[in-house]
Amino acid sequence: MVDDEMPFRDLLTKLIGRLGHTAEAASSAAEALGKIEGAEFDLILTDFNMPGMKGDELAHDIKKRKQGMPVVLVTSSPPENLSQDIDR
Repeated sequence: MVDDEMPFRDLLTKLIGRLGHTAEAASSAAEALGKIEGAEFDLILTDFNMPGMKGDELAHDIKKRKQGMPVVLVTSSPPENLSQDIDR
């Protein structure tokens, strides 16, 4: 779970844990990219609107590094410029 807002990040991480899954949290795209190196994840959930690297840019970087990795973008407000093609 990647989100710059701690309350939302912690809430989703705990919810995922209560559903019986293991979850890790990252507060930024850079932290998330560091965590995926040498690790295996089934899914990445990321906020779209983050300072620095946006969620769609993070998804693009992850897909270059880990082909086939599912990435789900979440946001609390509809983004104006959400890319329609994350797999580019």
